[in-house]
Amino acid sequence: MSDLGNEQKSWRKERRFAVLDPAGEPPESVFGTVYVADELLVDTGQADPQALENLRALAERSGWSLVVVDDDERKVSDILQQSSWPIEREQNASQTLRLRLSLASGGDVVAATPDAWALLRHARSTDWGKRGLSLDHVLTTDSLGLNPFKANPFKANPFKANPFKANPFKANALTVGVDSYAVPGFGGLQPVTYLGPEPSRLHPNATRPIVAVLDTGAGQHPWLASAVVAPVLAGGRAIGIEPGTSPDPESDPSVAEPLDGIFDDAAGHGTFIAGIIRQECPDALILPIRIADGDGIIVEHDLIDALGRLVAFIDGGTKVAVVNLSFSYYHETPDDPTTISQVAGLLDELRSRDCVIVCSAGNEASPRPTFPAAIPRKDPGRHVSVGALNPSDRSVALFSNVGDWVDVYAPGVSIVSILPETFQGGLQAGTSDEGHGRRRETLDVDDFRGGFGVWSGTSFAAPVVAGRIAAKITAGESPDGARASVVTELDAADLSRTP
Repeated sequence: MSDLGNEQKSWRKERRFAVLDPAGEPPESVFGTVYVADELLVDTGQADPQALENLRALAERSGWSLVVVDDDERKVSDILQQSSWPIEREQNASQTLRLRLSLASGGDVVAATPDAWALLRHARSTDWGKRGLSLDHVLTTDSLGLNPFKANPFKANPFKANPFKANPFKANALTVGVDSYAVPGFGGLQPVTYLGPEPSRLHPNATRPIVAVLDTGAGQHPWLASAVVAPVLAGGRAIGIEPGTSPDPESDPSVAEPLDGIFDDAAGHGTFIAGIIRQECPDALILPIRIADGDGIIVEHDLIDALGRLVAFIDGGTKVAVVNLSFSYYHETPDDPTTISQVAGLLDELRSRDCVIVCSAGNEASPRPTFPAAIPRKDPGRHVSVGALNPSDRSVALFSNVGDWVDVYAPGVSIVSILPETFQGGLQAGTSDEGHGRRRETLDVDDFRGGFGVWSGTSFAAPVVAGRIAAKITAGESPDGARASVVTELDAADLSRTP
């Protein structure tokens, strides 16, 4: 295996994921989610310090030990003795503690494999465990991983058969239902030719609005050469994942399965989003904060740290107009605001600093609310959850989540945007010929060296909204006014409602 492949596995090795099974819980009170199996989060601004000691004791009775995950893996008792409460947020950290469970050494207890949910559900049945304690959820650019776009369509390439004998574009769809959107030619990722000009500034004398994109980062493309703000704090600390600590999905697109040359599911995701924002607001600057790996997986604690550092970045004197969050997860107790981690509070802090938060609604064709799109907030006027429309604007994309919690629907199918010009996958054109002094071949469906592609998902509907809000702010509107006018305009253009 390549060094990059080993690096990816090393980065993932410390985290074991689990699916919460709500069986046995009271009906309509606990729902399924994905979480880091042996980790819990403690928001020290919400939880009582005694809760930490009680949690340690509860874990001990189960045959588990509990440590704080930091450079020294300190004991919980050390934290209580050495730290003020709530823990003061520094420039490089949040006030959330990440706790890790492991089997205790010695003793007479035959313990089960450490499970954060088993511990948390007992804690929540007590008075001390009702606030500030949460799972370390697993977020992805595809939510629970049910998204058809996560299955790379090139693994079963329709172009291996001569397309001219049975042209797939004449067929209504190669598959039916939601799966059809994953197929090249039906909205799935594929290269295209873009003939338009590079976005040029419309308000050259205005302050350029900064749009923060928390995602996979940003790759190499001419559109971004002079439009990217370095995502680092004054001391040089990265706002998101530190460079070199894990493979970069925007420069190393084939790491999960390094021998087959197939792109990772979310490789290029952040670059694609940045290109959409640049089209909607050519004056915008992009702040690309890398928090996701090549499979689009984000661990909640990493998101919390990045949001905390983004607040510090703004407080350091750099104004951010819009924050784009094209990822989501399902919460196990969504109707209980006391069980939500520090993510909710940090988004409130960003909104209080005049940032508009734009979130994708998710791609499961479900009415179940996803977070952070539907996360409770103090100021709903600076928060937008976005579903996806088909190109005609006359129907919602079948994959798009729907419901009263979705604020607006925007174009999200067969969107044209940029991809890193370095991206060339391992697949080859189905047919080639080098006669007459020319290289001739059929379309190579994973060769993006032309710099442009088509892709679909609510992930790409969100930056349409983020870019339009940034454009309104550039033209002089307030954050609240820009959000309201963009939602009103998109709502008027949405023809998907049935009589």
